[in-house]
Amino acid sequence: MPYINQKRAAPTEIQAADVWTPGDEMEMNALIASCALVAQADGWVTPEERQRMVERMRRSPAVAIFGVQEVLMGFETLNERFDRDLDDGIAAAETAVRRLAGRAGPSRLLVETACAVAEADGGFDAEERDVVLRLCELLDLAPDAFDIVAGQGRGP
Repeated sequence: MPYINQKRAAPTEIQAADVWTPGDEMEMNALIASCALVAQADGWVTPEERQRMVERMRRSPAVAIFGVQEVLMGFETLNERFDRDLDDGIAAAETAVRRLAGRAGPSRLLVETACAVAEADGGFDAEERDVVLRLCELLDLAPDAFDIVAGQGRGP
């Protein structure tokens, strides 16, 4: 049974550059990819898990900036790719995320959104934490800025 941790204490401080750009397809694709990676954290997504993830995404302020329907269609398309070939889905998602590297504001927001989506069910399990750590690695961000420590759960 995976370790489930408490919600983190507080989100990181928002910086002036921490904004999404409405209509920026690269940012939207990276956001979709990060949500799909969180959904696929344990290697598969049941229909119930997929529905819960879609509901979490519907409530995300970041998703609203890009258009809920467009993001959800992209999420479903990427999840179908995961279903066909898990390794190909991971590679495609990581490529989309990696394209944000060097854009500090959107990169931080992407990790914060991934954390919020992972925590929406009241916990932050080890597999989800590992995905967020990988997102930090792909974006060259320090995990401790998000209250994430490798090998441990998120702070209370």
